[in-house]
Amino acid sequence: MMNSSLPYQHLKYGIQPPITTPWYYTPSPSIIPGLPDKLLALISPLVFYWVFSIFFHLLDVCSTRPPFSWMNIERYRIHDSEEMKSKNKVTPTQVFRAVVMQQVLQTALGYWWLEDDVEGSMDADTPIEVHVKAMQNLAPAIVRVAWILLGDVTAARFIASFGSHIVYGLYWYLIPMAQIFLAFFAMDTWQYFLHRLFHVNKFLYKHIHSVHHRLYVPYAYGALYNHPLEGFVFDSLGAVVSESFASLSVRQSALLFAFSSAKTVDDHCGFSLPLDPLQFLYRNNARFHDIHHQHYGLKYNFSQPFWIHWDVLLGTRWDKPNRPLAAEKHALMDAAEERRRMADEFRREPSYDSELSSDSGIAMINKEE
Repeated sequence: MMNSSLPYQHLKYGIQPPITTPWYYTPSPSIIPGLPDKLLALISPLVFYWVFSIFFHLLDVCSTRPPFSWMNIERYRIHDSEEMKSKNKVTPTQVFRAVVMQQVLQTALGYWWLEDDVEGSMDADTPIEVHVKAMQNLAPAIVRVAWILLGDVTAARFIASFGSHIVYGLYWYLIPMAQIFLAFFAMDTWQYFLHRLFHVNKFLYKHIHSVHHRLYVPYAYGALYNHPLEGFVFDSLGAVVSESFASLSVRQSALLFAFSSAKTVDDHCGFSLPLDPLQFLYRNNARFHDIHHQHYGLKYNFSQPFWIHWDVLLGTRWDKPNRPLAAEKHALMDAAEERRRMADEFRREPSYDSELSSDSGIAMINKEE
């Protein structure tokens, strides 16, 4: 039977973490000189939101002009521009004003909520010795797991060979990445259940969430067009909950806020782009969310902004064929119109004695042509 203390106490001091930092880390007080990381976390989602929105707006209004016409962008449009104008119940100017107002409120809340950098975090101007000490604090847990799984002798050899690399990888890569994914999960969970509640509860839908659904045909900069209360509860509080739940640093928060902002815009962009990484890497994409904006999809596809696991688990994922893209819709309509035209021509033709049956009208027309 293994000794329960001596090998463990002996092994944990064999780990000496490298006194180096990874490529992404800077010991400076701020990533961008002169711009505190706290302000970066507040500004980055605004920048990403409007940069992505302007790009997709240009795609919308210039899709038939070079260089977009060379790429045949029109074939990826989900709705016609005319459909957007006729079916949406709010003007672009009203959308723009409402979005800007919401972003002002979100930024004010973020400034109040986010803490300034503290010494010892990955954000502050922290001596490398502080990080080395933090890595050494991970050593007992790593040694304990190795000791349980491998036994005294093998664990000692394993720790001697790989212990420092494991500690380094955990501290600088795996733990920060796990925090980000945990924040993604928290944000998805918060938004899914609130979003579904705002549809199930008739009062909440009629007086609050229906504002967002005035955009029957979504477009990029309308992604945050919401009732002010919904914007506060869904987006502002959702960001606070996610950041707190995952214990993110200020720099991690900047990454979360910027990425989720870009993802939200992309989900409302109005184009199903096969080479857009935010669309082919995520099943929760523009086409997925567009279904939810249609009258037949209001009770489906509540997930946003990252994954669709809650829709899948709780049976609210739209499992029928996707709505045809605008170009596909036109092709189907043109084909149907052509079939009707040919049928009309056939009915107007005089009768002939022919071996062709009455069901062979199209064949007869093709033969005559």
